[in-house]
Amino acid sequence: MSLSARARELVYRTFGSPDRDRLASEIAQAWTDLDYELHASGDVEVTPPWARAAYSLLLQAENCLRTGKFHQGWMALLSARRLMLTSFRERDKIERVAIALRREANKFTGWRAKAIDDLICGKDDKILDNLSDETLRMRVVDAVAIRDDQSHNTAFKILLRRRHLFHLFLILWISIALFLLFSYLRILPPFLSKDPNWTAAVMLFGVLGAAVSVGQSLLSPDISAKIPAQQIGAFVIWMRPGIGAVAALVALVVLHANESLHLIGNVENTHPAVVLAIAFAAGFSERFIVGAIERIAQVPETPAS
Repeated sequence: MSLSARARELVYRTFGSPDRDRLASEIAQAWTDLDYELHASGDVEVTPPWARAAYSLLLQAENCLRTGKFHQGWMALLSARRLMLTSFRERDKIERVAIALRREANKFTGWRAKAIDDLICGKDDKILDNLSDETLRMRVVDAVAIRDDQSHNTAFKILLRRRHLFHLFLILWISIALFLLFSYLRILPPFLSKDPNWTAAVMLFGVLGAAVSVGQSLLSPDISAKIPAQQIGAFVIWMRPGIGAVAALVALVVLHANESLHLIGNVENTHPAVVLAIAFAAGFSERFIVGAIERIAQVPETPAS
């Protein structure tokens, strides 16, 4: 096992990985289904072509699981399951798959939903009874392939979105690290660099606010949300602390700008307790920052004296 693979395995064992565990469970179930279908078909003495191909695809899925290529692993797994579907001989089993597939197709839009309906349904919206078992089986296999293609496209879009979010995640934390460094070197404006410890405290309260916000949102999650939406949301959770730190810094800038613009009143808004409280609020809800910036943008210009 390579060094990167060992490091990845250590991370999975330490922190866990729902994506990895789900794929591993599905592969294990597919091996059991393959053994069952092989014995049910009566081709135990001589392994049929579909079983050899499914065996190869499941091995490929396991290799993708070990290397962390989960998307490719799902593609191999679903291809193996389609091959197992070609071994069905009872028409009743084929029709049950077609019924479930029709209901699942209701989640799709566009040409895929229409293609699945055309493949397995007639004009009266019922599964075609005038087709032979072989023809119906191959039509169902084609319809499943269309369903799997929709799943692959959705998963690929999620991967692209997560990659963009990861790049933003890196930019966010690198910027925070540079900000702390510049504050320590006294490169930033005086109110941001006169005390690096104070700047770090403001950012820390922003992170704490974001952590409390995330924790509160996880207490009542929408379990009925689709898996793609939850996958994107899970990655965004890791970005919230960084967003909270940046929001706290922006709040600090807004408070100092308030000394000239007088947006929040005539109180001493740069008092440490006030600053830390607003930094926490900014981290808890970045909408606070958006609203403050909008108020600044709406301030009428004063005539020059």
